[in-house]
Amino acid sequence: LKFSQHSQSPRFLLVACKMFKKKETPDPEWDPDMEPLMKVLLSKKGIKTKSASEVGKKKVDYFRGRDFKKFLLSSEELLKKKCPGALKVALNGEPPKTDRDVERLGAELVQKNFCCKAIYKPINPTAKAEDGSEKKPKKWPDRLAKTQNQSFDVDGYYVITYQGGSGLQHFLLALIILGVLLACMFPVWPIWAKIGIWYVSVIFLSLYFGILILRMVVYTLFWIVGFDFWILPNLNDEYCGFLDSFQPAYSWEKRKDDILMLLVRFGSLAICAVAIEQISQTHSFADLEDFVTAGYVDVIDWGVEKLTALPGSDKQALPSLEQLKQSAGEDGENGTNDTLETGIEKDITDAPTDDEVPESGNDEEEGEVVDA
Repeated sequence: LKFSQHSQSPRFLLVACKMFKKKETPDPEWDPDMEPLMKVLLSKKGIKTKSASEVGKKKVDYFRGRDFKKFLLSSEELLKKKCPGALKVALNGEPPKTDRDVERLGAELVQKNFCCKAIYKPINPTAKAEDGSEKKPKKWPDRLAKTQNQSFDVDGYYVITYQGGSGLQHFLLALIILGVLLACMFPVWPIWAKIGIWYVSVIFLSLYFGILILRMVVYTLFWIVGFDFWILPNLNDEYCGFLDSFQPAYSWEKRKDDILMLLVRFGSLAICAVAIEQISQTHSFADLEDFVTAGYVDVIDWGVEKLTALPGSDKQALPSLEQLKQSAGEDGENGTNDTLETGIEKDITDAPTDDEVPESGNDEEEGEVVDA
């Protein structure tokens, strides 16, 4: 370091030294008494967790103190069976029965670095609602920041720093790498696999867009009568995980609109009724069903034709038995017709012309005339 400060040597030497220097960072050793409690909390029967972005860091998972309290007070037998060490360390072997007992267990987890306390850190803290009032705090914040005060509080949020066994993580990483390699090798896939992926993709997209259309139609109907009703309200929420996107199944909230908005809603209802009436005079539901079915089949056929037309697909897309029989029949008919045409042409070629036909009768008559 002194050499780099007092000499004119290139800075990349220092960078190279840092690159080749091995930093041994051993895995943290988790407390064996408190680790079973953390595993129970993060299990399927444990508390609810969500993801958020930590200020200046990557996305993290966290839980709420109130959910932690509710779970501990309602899981006495489970804690006695799975976490006797944690109960012995924090509560002398007794299950938690009061808020004070819950805070002791939570404080042990924070002190042993299984989790850390965080606070809600919005991007714009002074933002207000549409009506000018202050925004209500979110039940599940999407942006957190670690706080200096690490005392456990049932009203706080706690970022999970515990990292369990790495076996599952390695397995998932191997699956991701395998999936990337398979995607890169898509051009050499067999034709049946390509067509199968196309069918699955079309079905998935059709189901997804069908759900979106259904959500919008149902929301519009309830919006007209003054309610916000969403099916799967977190379906397109980027801060929710895959499973959290399907929870809850619906959300219901009464709107607080003025008279102008009521007039707009009923005007929209009248326009929709007139439009449906006009469409019903020229088209029926069966026509709409046939149109959708035909379009769906056309899309699938278009994809199959594109896949079978790719280079290398001709060898793999073998004809069916019916196609082989049909082509064999056509070849047989063509061969028979060619044979007949060849025979007719041969007969015509071998037949004598008018100049070559012998005129014996006429010669004899001419001879008799000469003799006479």
